[in-house]
Parts: sequence; C-alpha cells; structure tokens
Amino acid sequence: MQLLVRLARQPIKVIKAGRGAGKTTVLADEVEDVVHDMPRSTNFMQGLTFQQMLTLTLGSFIDSMASLGYIHKLHYFIGGRPPKKWGWKEAYQPPQDYNRAISFYNGTVYLLFSQDTTSRGVNTASGIADEFALLNPTKFQAEAIATLRQDPKRFGKCRRYLSQTYCTSAPRTLQGRFIYQYEEASKKTPDEVFFLSASSHVNKENLPAEWFKNQKTLLSKQDYLIEIENKDLKAIQGGFYPLFSEGKHTYTAFNNDYLSGLLDNGDGYDRENFTKMDCRQDSDWYPNAPLDIALDYGKFNCIVTGQDTLNMCRFLSAMSVDMKDPDNPKLTKDLVDEWCTYYRFHQDKTVHYWYDSTAMGKDGRAPKNFSEIVIDTLIDNGWEVITHYYGKAAEHVDKYNFWTIAMRNDHPLLPHFSWNRHNCKYLIESITGAGAKEGALGPEKIKTDEKNQSLDQRYTTHFSDACDMLAYFKYAHLLKETGIWLPTQMM
Repeated sequence: MQLLVRLARQPIKVIKAGRGAGKTTVLADEVEDVVHDMPRSTNFMQGLTFQQMLTLTLGSFIDSMASLGYIHKLHYFIGGRPPKKWGWKEAYQPPQDYNRAISFYNGTVYLLFSQDTTSRGVNTASGIADEFALLNPTKFQAEAIATLRQDPKRFGKCRRYLSQTYCTSAPRTLQGRFIYQYEEASKKTPDEVFFLSASSHVNKENLPAEWFKNQKTLLSKQDYLIEIENKDLKAIQGGFYPLFSEGKHTYTAFNNDYLSGLLDNGDGYDRENFTKMDCRQDSDWYPNAPLDIALDYGKFNCIVTGQDTLNMCRFLSAMSVDMKDPDNPKLTKDLVDEWCTYYRFHQDKTVHYWYDSTAMGKDGRAPKNFSEIVIDTLIDNGWEVITHYYGKAAEHVDKYNFWTIAMRNDHPLLPHFSWNRHNCKYLIESITGAGAKEGALGPEKIKTDEKNQSLDQRYTTHFSDACDMLAYFKYAHLLKETGIWLPTQMM
C-alpha cells in the first residue's frame, strides 16, 4: 500500500484502510517527500482537535519518522525551534507561533491545524490529514484547503506543490461519508485524484501472527468488518435510541489554553506530558458545581459522568477499566479511584450517585456490594456523596419512551441533552450500536453482546445502561404529570 501511494503522481491522495494497515507510515513518507521537494515551504498537518494532535497523532508521527531515520529534536522539532547556534534556515513564511508547528532542518515547516482552533490567515504549499473521515468537511474546505496558496512563483514547479494526502479508517458517521466524494472524483478525474481502499490484510507481513485472530476475538462482528476488513458501517434501523444524532447531540470541548501551556515549556513537544490527562484538558465542566455519576457493574465496570448547569445536561465523560488483565484485573474500586484521579481538580467535591438494585450485587471478590464500594471509595478520596437509590431497575420501554421525548431537546421541563464527543467515545458507540426488539411491554434493548465476554465490552450496551440510569432517574419524574407519557410502574 505504501508503495502504491509513493508511486501515485496525482496531487490529491485519499487512503481508506483498516487498523494496522500502515496509514501513519504513509503520512511519514509523504512528509519526508515534501520536506525535500520544497525546502523552506510551509505546509499543514490537519487533525480534528488540538488535543488529538498532542495525545495521539504526534506520538505516532515521531515513531514513523524514526523508522525512516529522522529523529525528533535532531532532524526536526515539534512545538519549538532548535538552538540558534545550529544555524537552521527558516521557512520563507515562518509561523508566528512555533508552539503549533513542526520545523525541519532545511527550513520546511508543518503547521498543526485542528478544527477547534482557527487556521485562517496563513499560506501553505501542501497538506496531510489523519483520521480524515472525522473532520467536518465544510470547515475543512473553508479553513485548511483555502490556505493552499503559498507563493506559486517559488514552488509552482515543484512536484509536490499543492499536494494533499489524507488517511482514514472507514467512516462511522453519515458526515464522514464525504470521503466517498473523493472516490467518485478519482473515477472522473483519475489524473487528479487517487483513492485507495484496503483492509488490514494489506499489511499482514508486518503484523504479529496472531493479530487478526486476537482482533476477531476482541471486536464484535460489525466492528471487525469496519475496523479490520474496512467495510462500511451498516446503520441499525429502529435502534433503541432512534432520535440520537451525533451532529445534533455531540460536541467538542477541550481547554486548548491548558494544552498549549503543557507544550510551551521551553523544550518543545514531550509526549510524556500528554500520556495521562485529567479534567483540566476539558472546557465543558463547571468546577464549582456538583457532578452526577451512574455505573454499570459486574464483569465489566464503567462509569458515566454528567453535570446539570444552565438548563443543560452534559455527559462529560465515560470511563471503564480493564478487568481481563490476568496480572492486574481492575475492579469497581479501581474504576472509582481512576475517576477521582481524573476529577481531582474539581473544586466542588460533591457528587450525586444514581443507582438501582443492580448496585446491590457482589462479584465475589469483595465483601461489600457495588454501591458500598462506590460510596466508600468516593469518601476516601475526599468527595461528599449524595445518594439516590431507586430500587428496581426501570423497564426498557420506560427508558425508550423517555429518550424518545428527551432527545428532541425541545421539552420545556427537560434540559438540553448533549454528549462530549471525545470523552464519551464508547458511550456514543454504545448508544448508536444499541438495537431494539419488541418485548412483552414494548421496545427492549438488545443486550446479547454483553453475554459474550470474548468481545470488547466497551462497544456493547453497558455504557448506555449507565447513561440511562443517570438520566432516567434524575429527569423522568418531571414528565409524570404532563400526560405525555407515564412509566409502566404508575399505570
């Protein structure tokens, strides 16, 4: 695959490939080529968020460049410049802020673009992007593509002038399907656009022998087809949350000032500074207001966090722990400890804990039940816990009917519901992947994947169950007297 991309002479290249196919290597190859073809040029590296660039993209980029022989802080610098005595040339149009740039030894620069920060007002000669299908195409066109205008007199005859190389996995959202416009364009104008689609098998010679077998064990059948076989996502029609829309109900909220502060330490980019993040990286939480939590327990433990402010209910995060590690299996207490670590900078140490009879169970590894473990661990970490116990779990049909009203975000008695797109990644997967069937009382959530412990349980319905518990117990009572809907327990 990498060879095909290297040989392709089209100015625009889009690579849609499975996990482990070598997409990061493709981007490193492209960077190396541009650096030497257009010395002292300014180019862009596009990501969805600045946080994604710092915590994911740049670490992989450093590794891939090292495989080509280019060493960070020797041949290039990220978020800074080399010592003046090294005498490196500058780009013809140098960045005003090297904190968000990669500078190479021959003066070539890559600007770090993200869609949660502005990238207007600069001129670039080429561009690359990772996880292309996650981008907002309209914003990308207006902000990134519009910068491709750097000095044609100086670079116009260069082979890589105005080149674009974008890599992605198969899109999981309707918005992400914009990448197929490039596939159509490659058929109509094959000299201009190159589109390559490949499964993970294209790179099997460079993957461990058991890798595909392990992925098939960990992933659900649908996720394996998407992530490994590079097949398109088939939407679940009539799912348990039919009104949920990623475009309408999700948002991005990183504290880029804080992230820039971690980068601006005089030494440039250090990946160690971005390996263990906490709530200070988020901009959607109010530090002086209480938090709400609900959990799902058992062989898989997860916790969903919400906060109700200004007639909005934001789901801030969704966390889980790895219980399958044979050397160090993590239990409910470990999960709550990790939650306390992440939110240790929250000022109002008040948390509302919402739970039902499922929290009364035990897993046989601790003398206390789940709710006692949660409460005691929170108190030990300095939190004041306000408990809300509701006994019997709500019927599926009641939760279904509640969300059918709540997700419209137009009811005068309910807040506006939204989910943090990045911190709630697996919760959103759990919501969008939850199917429904007809039960004795009405729609029921399909939960069969929860019984298959060989699957990655983060993608099953556990997270959505915890979200149901928090939202339903906290807000459903507001609808009881409206006449629009009554829970089955009240009929």
